[in-house]
Amino acid sequence: MSKTPLRGLVAASVLAACALAQDPGALDAQITEASIRGPLSFLADDLLEGRGPGTRGDALTRLYIRTQLASYGLLPGGVEVQAEGASDEEGDAETAPTRSWDQPVPILGITSKVTTPMTVTGPSGQRITFEAPSDFTADAARPDPKTAWKNAGVVFVGYGITAPEEDWDDFGDMDLTGKVLLVMNNDPESDDELFAGKRRLYYGRWSYKYEEAARRGAVGAIVIHTTPSAGYPFQVIQSGHEREHFWLPFQDGEPTLALRSWCSEEAALRMCALGGHDLVTLRELAESRDFTPVDLGITIDMATDNEVRRIDSGNVAGVLPGSDPELKDELVVITAHFDHLGIGPEKNGDTIYNGALDNASGCAAVLNLARVCASLPEAPRRSLMFLFVTAEESGLLGSKFFAFNPTWPRRQIVADFNVDGLNIWGATEDLEMIGYGKNSLTAVAEAVAQRRGRRIEPNKQPELGLFYRSDHFSFARIGVPAAYFKAGSDFLERAPQRRRVKASYTTVRYHQPNDEFDARWRLGGAVADARLILECLLNVANADEEPTWTAGDEFEKLRDR
Repeated sequence: MSKTPLRGLVAASVLAACALAQDPGALDAQITEASIRGPLSFLADDLLEGRGPGTRGDALTRLYIRTQLASYGLLPGGVEVQAEGASDEEGDAETAPTRSWDQPVPILGITSKVTTPMTVTGPSGQRITFEAPSDFTADAARPDPKTAWKNAGVVFVGYGITAPEEDWDDFGDMDLTGKVLLVMNNDPESDDELFAGKRRLYYGRWSYKYEEAARRGAVGAIVIHTTPSAGYPFQVIQSGHEREHFWLPFQDGEPTLALRSWCSEEAALRMCALGGHDLVTLRELAESRDFTPVDLGITIDMATDNEVRRIDSGNVAGVLPGSDPELKDELVVITAHFDHLGIGPEKNGDTIYNGALDNASGCAAVLNLARVCASLPEAPRRSLMFLFVTAEESGLLGSKFFAFNPTWPRRQIVADFNVDGLNIWGATEDLEMIGYGKNSLTAVAEAVAQRRGRRIEPNKQPELGLFYRSDHFSFARIGVPAAYFKAGSDFLERAPQRRRVKASYTTVRYHQPNDEFDARWRLGGAVADARLILECLLNVANADEEPTWTAGDEFEKLRDR
């Protein structure tokens, strides 16, 4: 999408919102490197053991967030609790608060141990036994003590997409009941007229591949990993093997797989070759609407033993009630996930996956925003909720649970701003917006950035599908316009060096134990970005009109449901 028209698209409501917002300069002074460094360093400390859901670190994190929000003077925004009478000194009944800070999220933890490794048998009886996690990873996709693929046929299904609006169906009429599907990550990008060209849609997400395979009656799916299609190296996938994975409770009648798996590209090549097929050729065929599933002529066996437990975790929410009698029932939400990967496989002598950038930094930012907003002499017109969600790393579980079980009337939630990682590399002129142009929050952000002498850029890697990979997506799925900002790359100082260091994060630190707090981080960029987000948040909270989706956007039709 061209940026030019949106740069000039500053509606009257946006300008009015800018005028209504409190003096940005005075608010900016309340967000500093020190005010971000404090909570960031605490949340990323080894004491919290990586903040894995259901752990001591999870409980400590929620306690810390809860007490911080209370100290700012916010109100609890969690679930309703039964009010109990309390007596004051004179003996009169006093009504206790009717909400808690927490929204309990029912989570199942499933830990799978491979008991039969992935073994593929060809038509002539030849076998390949693959090794985990060097060749593949696997985890159970249902809460059973044992799960398995037993002599299951393997079918290559291309991208594994059915999209009637694109006249695209990778499955045809083939009965896939009981099969294991070998599927490519991503969505077709060879034609700019299809699937938004290089911008990945939800069809390209690995989670969609598993969901669609289950709907087709398959017993499993294997997603072929490549670094370009995933956006991260295979080591990120490997770090999750035989670790606990988290799920919301399964619903009766919900289609599930027995096992879900990733495999390396080399393993997929060998698997296809065993059945007499060339993966490169199959991939080429899969770029066409005329593609039909290919039975690879091989069978596959694999089995796991599974431990299943219920997890005690939840979301934490604080609310600043709005000041406008007509708009105070509407809610603007700002989200950050507090969980990370906990304690896991040892890497260079370290087993704690601290998640400093991902997402202790985002929590630090939202705590700052909550503190500043709570200090305003007059609250914004709309109410604000500062929502810290659990189990993002396990499939956006906390935000998904909130979105479909909100503690505020769903139709009155008008926007979500999500913070998932801050700029730790230094100040930039630009700030990337994930989902640029999808809704009117783009115009708000551009107006604020222009006033600050900065600019908003579309995400430079649209092929990664980042709009579908963090908690704002859960709000979009219920029709709420959402925005997610990422660090820019136009650094004001030593730009080439800092771009290299920033680019190395995904390959070196993402989801690894060395994502740790570093006192040398240059948090000036984090401060500048948090200040910009704060001004956007207040502008939306004070505007006459609520945000809207861009006409024709994939989520527009969900708004009024």
